[in-house]
Amino acid sequence: MKYVCFGTAALALLSACGDGSTSARSGSASASTIAFTSTSTTDDGTYRADGMTVSTGYQTDADGNVVSVGPVVTDSTAITDLTYEGGALTGVTVRTSSGTIVLSAASGDTFDTTTVAGGIVATTADGNTLLVAANPVSQGYEYQTFGSWQTGLNGTSRVAGAGSIGNRTSASQMPTTGSASYYGDSLGQVITNGEVAVTTSYIAVDTPDFDSIEIYSSDTITADPTTGAKIADRADLDFYAAGTISGSGFSAGINYGQLTGSVDGQFYGGNAQEVGGTFSGTTPDSTYIGAFGAVDTTR
Repeated sequence: MKYVCFGTAALALLSACGDGSTSARSGSASASTIAFTSTSTTDDGTYRADGMTVSTGYQTDADGNVVSVGPVVTDSTAITDLTYEGGALTGVTVRTSSGTIVLSAASGDTFDTTTVAGGIVATTADGNTLLVAANPVSQGYEYQTFGSWQTGLNGTSRVAGAGSIGNRTSASQMPTTGSASYYGDSLGQVITNGEVAVTTSYIAVDTPDFDSIEIYSSDTITADPTTGAKIADRADLDFYAAGTISGSGFSAGINYGQLTGSVDGQFYGGNAQEVGGTFSGTTPDSTYIGAFGAVDTTR
């Protein structure tokens, strides 16, 4: 069945997408993996980027209704390999502590940059895995991207995930004075009352001193995973999180309305020009995960 189309607040919600699910294939990076430095570099080769992911497994019945949801798993040491040929993305490998996701044009998987303005939709040939990410070049992200995925869609044991990858700012490159404000978007998934919906929101990240940090997610909406049509405004999933910066990463706690959870993030670029990360939270009736990216507009 068709399942899980994604968009961000900066993207048009998808009106259609191919079947999606998890690939049983596994793979390894090219022997000549190149360090990821900038999203504007798409010369032929395989680029390795550090990242972070959040995921949750869930079980469905034969009709696709969710019958149980597992714990949320976060991974701050995930690694992603991006392969380009002829300037086009032809391969993605995401390695996390929970498993490896592989998509490759050489294996018949598809990489679509036309269905969604500003988005990349990657689908395995067997219809078992679907990954959607912000196209960093058209979305204005110079040092990162973020995305969300579903695996296991051919069966009843499935995984919903989201991740942020990029060129991490080193601790020595982090500003130590001044303030910055970052603006961007998120995409994610929420499981409510036995159904999975895709989510988008606006993201703002503020740091007054590069020691403390605040994250705001607002105007959250859900969309149908099959058609991409808007379902509802979900103000109950909007959140505010406050935390601290350590090195070039940060963590913050969410305790906003009925939503409780956490945000884990990372500064990207040689002067912390961008931020990205993942978040997870629960309400009495929902499990919510996602990833985000944002760009500094003040320095």
